[in-house]
Amino acid sequence: MAALALLGFAAFEFAGQVTGHATLTAQKNSAPPRQQAGRTPPPSPTARAAPTVSATATAQPTAPPRAQTIVPVSAVAFGPEGTADGDNPQIAARVLTDPALGWLSQWYATPQFAGLKQGTGLLFDMGRRVTITTVSLSFGSPPGTALELRLGTAPDFSGLSLVTSATATGGQLNLPLTAPVRARYVLVWFTKLPPDDAGTYQVFVHQITVRGQPWPTG
Repeated sequence: MAALALLGFAAFEFAGQVTGHATLTAQKNSAPPRQQAGRTPPPSPTARAAPTVSATATAQPTAPPRAQTIVPVSAVAFGPEGTADGDNPQIAARVLTDPALGWLSQWYATPQFAGLKQGTGLLFDMGRRVTITTVSLSFGSPPGTALELRLGTAPDFSGLSLVTSATATGGQLNLPLTAPVRARYVLVWFTKLPPDDAGTYQVFVHQITVRGQPWPTG
């Protein structure tokens, strides 16, 4: 009897060890895989951040300032000796104040002033140095007026540089400058006169328009 009891106990112990080993093995197989200590697992492709794109802004060219109408502060008659011998000085300012009447030069026997002078004109003071891009004139005379446009910083002929010349073919003459000019004084210098109704020659100017920027640029 003692021998049978001892044999039964041994069988019970063996069965318990087998059962415990099988349970432990099953737990190991069902557990998540171990990770190496101190190392972070690599992120999945979907979890990786997109690379940063460096964008460089392209500088846009700055447009030139829009031209404005600049009104002269005064207009005076101008001759070969400057303001001392201009034609009909008492009505020169009407080009700015009364375009309906405007300014009329003296009359001459020939288009070239009958040899009495080299020209006649109107001098406009802008009041300060400005940037000029275009000068336009309105005439009440027939076609044929030839003129020079002179600009400068001093109100005398030697200080006024020739920038362009033209001949009027109608009642309106536009003089766009090839490049902006900084100046205070604008001289419209007539070198050839158109005919009038009396068989002589003189020029009739209604109005002047100066365009550019009311401050020096460049």
